Amino acid sequence: MFLLELIVVVIVVVFLLFFFNRVFGFVVSYIIRTYTWHRHKAYIHVDAIQLSFLAGRILFKNFRYQSRNQSIYLLKGHLTWRYWIRRTRVRQKNCQVSEIANLKLPCRVHLEVEGVEWFVYNRTPAYDEIIAVVEGKQKEKGPGHENGGLGRSETTRSSADRTSDASLTKQDSDEIAPHKAVTHEASFFLHLLPISLVAKKGAIILGNTNTPSIVVAQFVEADMAIDAAESRSKFDLYKMVYNVNFTRPTVQIKMNIDYKESLLDRASHVVEEAEAKTQVPTYTLPS
Repeated sequence: MFLLELIVVVIVVVFLLFFFNRVFGFVVSYIIRTYTWHRHKAYIHVDAIQLSFLAGRILFKNFRYQSRNQSIYLLKGHLTWRYWIRRTRVRQKNCQVSEIANLKLPCRVHLEVEGVEWFVYNRTPAYDEIIAVVEGKQKEKGPGHENGGLGRSETTRSSADRTSDASLTKQDSDEIAPHKAVTHEASFFLHLLPISLVAKKGAIILGNTNTPSIVVAQFVEADMAIDAAESRSKFDLYKMVYNVNFTRPTVQIKMNIDYKESLLDRASHVVEEAEAKTQVPTYTLPS
């Protein structure tokens, strides 16, 4: 019995010391990935996660994030919620003290990472917004509008019609703006701001297979503060503010060895394929 208990204790100790963080990271990654993949088509994986409740810290290793817009890889790091600090920095949007005094205060949430790789290769939200607006306008105008959604040519339209269309567009924008404001205000990420970030030995790459050149930026250390401030436009709830201090940065423009075709050529191929699918086949009766 003593030998059996000794073996069980050794196995449990080895598991807690070397494998518990990996198993915990796998379980947490699987739960998060189940939601993000089916909802946002984003893949998230963490090799190991360790919790330190007294220090208010979450330590992680080999963090991977992949989506259709960007990919982020972090070798290791930790996220700290400094609950013991009484006075912390507040958002510029809700700041009631001077900006200089606010910047001297530490942030409540602090992220420190090492070995950063950030690949930015797409901006699908901008294109999706354009497509959604175009599809919404076509549905509102109905099938009776030909020539790209216009009942008559632009040259024959009167100034009164153009003025009424402009007022209608402005009215639609005013109705859409509050809905977007409520969505952004409920964002969990916005309530965490401001966030201080310290990154060591990182690289940022901009480009994809449709750009003949790519931008490669490298740095030894970066001290960043992410915040949200008041926007100039009433249709935008806030604007993101990034204050970054780089140590020994280098920016290079290199030839893209994975370049295939330009973005216009790719768009023309997509349009041709869409038109080919929407064409109605015609049949001729035998004489």
